[in-house]
Amino acid sequence: MKPMAGAIGALRASHVRYTILALICFLYFLSYLDRSAISVTAPAMIKEFHFNKATMGLVFSAFAFTYALLQIIGGTFGDRFGPRAVLSFLMAMWSVFTIATGAAVNFFTLFTARLLFGLGEAGGFPVSTRALASWFPKEMRGSLQGILHACSRTGGAVSPIIVVAIVAWTGSWRYAFFILGVLGIAWALVFYAMYRNSPADIPAVNRQELDYIRGSSTRPEAPQQRAIPWNQILASPDVWLLTLAYFAYGYTFWIYITWLPTYLTDARHISFGALALAVTIPLAGGVPGDLVGGWLSDYIFRRTGNLNLARRTLIAGAFIGTVVFIMPAIFVGNVAVAIVLLALAMFMLECAVSNCWAVAMDLGGQNFCGTISGFMNTGFGVAGILSPLIFGILVDRTGSWLAGFIIGSAILILGAIAIAFVNATRQVGHTAEIG
Repeated sequence: MKPMAGAIGALRASHVRYTILALICFLYFLSYLDRSAISVTAPAMIKEFHFNKATMGLVFSAFAFTYALLQIIGGTFGDRFGPRAVLSFLMAMWSVFTIATGAAVNFFTLFTARLLFGLGEAGGFPVSTRALASWFPKEMRGSLQGILHACSRTGGAVSPIIVVAIVAWTGSWRYAFFILGVLGIAWALVFYAMYRNSPADIPAVNRQELDYIRGSSTRPEAPQQRAIPWNQILASPDVWLLTLAYFAYGYTFWIYITWLPTYLTDARHISFGALALAVTIPLAGGVPGDLVGGWLSDYIFRRTGNLNLARRTLIAGAFIGTVVFIMPAIFVGNVAVAIVLLALAMFMLECAVSNCWAVAMDLGGQNFCGTISGFMNTGFGVAGILSPLIFGILVDRTGSWLAGFIIGSAILILGAIAIAFVNATRQVGHTAEIG
């Protein structure tokens, strides 16, 4: 009986892929801790540096300037040189400038630190997408992206609690950035030591796990080095429409991630002591949205075999559902009801995000999904430039917080229209020659 038990055990797939997934999940978690920390410390920064709302909006947007400009380059580097070295370098870089944010002494140093922070984070998600493309089968793309983005939104959701606790403990907003930066540098060292660009390069990965990763496809064990098919990417209406839809998603998301604490403080008169919970509840609404959206998409795909039904229908429905909840949230007088409605709006918004990234993986395959997801995420970065800045200017000029939310809702409707024309089955660049 013992030899047979050993033989059965030998047939079981190893589970190294889940260790890799856990590492990248922590990157997503930490990335949003790093991004969201500044929104929680914004009231203290405004007071210390004597900023108005428009100036603080410019500081918020600084990250997105470089984040938007270098998405495609970061994703392409991951495709060409492999995620191991590129992702480790990017995490170390943005962690250094997270520390630099805490060391800022005026507008110029703060703005510069945020610009360079965005430079480091620019390729993080596209290269992470590329890193997992060779470690999991196609049928898991929606759920996989749902898990990753649930981790990132968890980071954003708990950021107010963590940052407020650090500020209370240390007496200064600066230490939040110092501590988060050190954590990121430690992650970069661990990832470089443990990750390999091909599962076959890790002895602990057995043949059964490699077969599972390949699934029903006949693709090679390791992604091939291919020339980036720029002509096909730039000529693809699917890539452009997906990018437009992700811009629409990003416009409202950036309002949440940058202005929500200040909105709740100024417009809803919530004290700093109560701010952590008040901000956490709406942001936490996105976590189940990521999981539900990704799982439901894969479920529909498995049951129907219709990739477009599984992806774009959920994205369009999520955008419309966000508007349904966010509009009453900004008009209702009761603060508790407003917070619940903002949480439901975030839930609907996040049902879309994992499917947008899954579509980028569908369009790019495992050889070009880094580049195409970087192209798509450029739309998100551009939204990050415009949304916080426009929102802040509108508040300064009108004295009201309503206009910014209304504009974001209108853009979401346009995004729902754009995604309806995307064909996720038209893979880009599958005929590109090996470079």
